[in-house]
Amino acid sequence: MNQIIIYTILLLLGACSRSTTLNLNPRTFSAIPKNVIWIQVPGFELEHSALVRFSSSDSRKLLPLENVDCVGSAWSYNFYKLRTNAVESSLSQMTGSPEIKNNCASGERYPAWQYYRALGFTTYAVEFGVDKNSSLLSHAQCGNNTFLEGLTLLSMRTQEKKNEADKFFHYQSNKNLTTGAIHWDQTCQKDNKCFATLSNNIRSMWETIGNQSNSLFFIIRNFEYLNQLKLGKIQSAREILSEVDKIVSFFQELPNAEQTLILVTGGETQSLRLPKQGEEWRNFEKSGRNVLLERSRLLSPVLAKGPSAENFCGVYEESKILYRQFWRSDIQEFSLDSIIGLVN
Repeated sequence: MNQIIIYTILLLLGACSRSTTLNLNPRTFSAIPKNVIWIQVPGFELEHSALVRFSSSDSRKLLPLENVDCVGSAWSYNFYKLRTNAVESSLSQMTGSPEIKNNCASGERYPAWQYYRALGFTTYAVEFGVDKNSSLLSHAQCGNNTFLEGLTLLSMRTQEKKNEADKFFHYQSNKNLTTGAIHWDQTCQKDNKCFATLSNNIRSMWETIGNQSNSLFFIIRNFEYLNQLKLGKIQSAREILSEVDKIVSFFQELPNAEQTLILVTGGETQSLRLPKQGEEWRNFEKSGRNVLLERSRLLSPVLAKGPSAENFCGVYEESKILYRQFWRSDIQEFSLDSIIGLVN
């Protein structure tokens, strides 16, 4: 009888001392991030990480891209289409609107950085592999001309039209960023080929902005991965995905990493029929042999690490990705409309 009582007490003590965890790691839920890094990689599917994993020296080790707290799936459809393309998915995710038409979000929906600006964040964006239709610049007339207001943008492509307000950036020599201005990568040539890599530009920009006292919102739009997949250039796609992995690693290793929410989202997700091994895999990478792209998937991946990463577990519409960035468990009802007053 005494033994039963002792075991019961020990069991109760163990239950009381149990700490909350997520993905086997200790967790403080509903923590508010100081910085938010959002990487959009249209075309990406979690299984594609095999391209980078199996080219590393230790294929058993988790990639930084895989070392996340939470994995979710977002439905890639809106009010008008069952399968949204990369531009529509990106815009729906950024504005929280499922009603995307004529490259704008219908209604009074603002892009993510306007909500973060209203909350005191300084906002930045980098674009890689975009054209004039997929660039944020093409949406400049959305939202009563407030779409790009306050956003510091680095475009990794050739400048199309000269504008006195535009600035230039070089990852090796120019460390200055004019707040709220458009910057063009000086290493990009007429064919939009850039000598600077995406990770080099991110690192260089962070040297300039990373020590600010303000919280930072940083969105990275990488459309080049999807471009290379569609061309069947698997080796180039792997190199670009490796760049994404380097960027995630960079932010995970920063001194204040535990205060930073890192998001990686897809869109127009492509299904790759990955080979088995050996020669078949080598031919698949080097020559694009046996590359078969079917219709884009209805679900795209969402990877999250850091404060409030738990909000991104589960299955939801891609337009809810923005909503989940602001939701907190101590607020029973939440709507982005409550922040619009601050934006205005």
